[in-house]
Amino acid sequence: MSIKKCVVLFSGAGSNLDNLLNQQGKLNNKLKYVSAFTDNSDAGGISICRKYNLPITIAQRENINKELENFIVNVNPDLIILSGYMKIIPADIVEKNIGKIINLHPSLLPKYPGLNTYDKVIANKDKSHGATVHFVTKDLDQGPIILQGKFSVNERMTRKDLEDYTHKAEFIIFPIVVEWFATNKLKYHDDYIVLDNEAILSPITYMINPK
Repeated sequence: MSIKKCVVLFSGAGSNLDNLLNQQGKLNNKLKYVSAFTDNSDAGGISICRKYNLPITIAQRENINKELENFIVNVNPDLIILSGYMKIIPADIVEKNIGKIINLHPSLLPKYPGLNTYDKVIANKDKSHGATVHFVTKDLDQGPIILQGKFSVNERMTRKDLEDYTHKAEFIIFPIVVEWFATNKLKYHDDYIVLDNEAILSPITYMINPK
C-alpha cells in the first residue's frame, strides 16, 4: 500500500500544524505530510514548517486562489488539512477534492460557524464548548462532522480560558482524525461519514477535562 500524501493549509501561528507534525511518527508510514501552503507571508507557521523541513508555498497577494489550485494540482495530495486557514476555499476546488479536505473549527458545529466563537459562547452563557473536525463542502462549516472535542464551561472561565481549553481539545482530536484517514478507517459519503464501515449519522464526541 502506498503512503498517503497530505498537505496543510494555514494562515496563522501554526500551533496545530506543529502538533500534527510532532505526532507524525504515530502514523506508521501510512501518511506523510509532504508540503504546506499559506496565504500569509507573516504567518508564524512558516517557521514551524522550516523546523520540520516541510516544503512550503507562500502565496502572493494577487491571486491566492489560483496559486492554491496550482499547488493542489502539482502535489496531488490524498488529504488536504485546513489548520487555521482563514480564506474560504473556492467551490470549484472543493468539488474537485470532495472527501479529501478536512477542517478544524473552534466550536461545536453546527453551533457558531464562522468567526468570533469565544465571544458568542460568553455572550450566550453556554454550558459547553469545544472544537470540531469536519469534511469540507461548498457550504461554510457545514460539512459532515467527523469528531468533536467537548468540555464543560463555567461562569468563571475567561475568553483566554476558553481559547486555551479549545486548543487542548484541538490537539487531541485532530491527530485522531488524521490517523483514521491514514489507516482507511474514515471515508466521506455524501452528507455523512463512514467509520470502520459503519455510517455515522451523529457527531462522535471526545470529552475533554480542561484541568
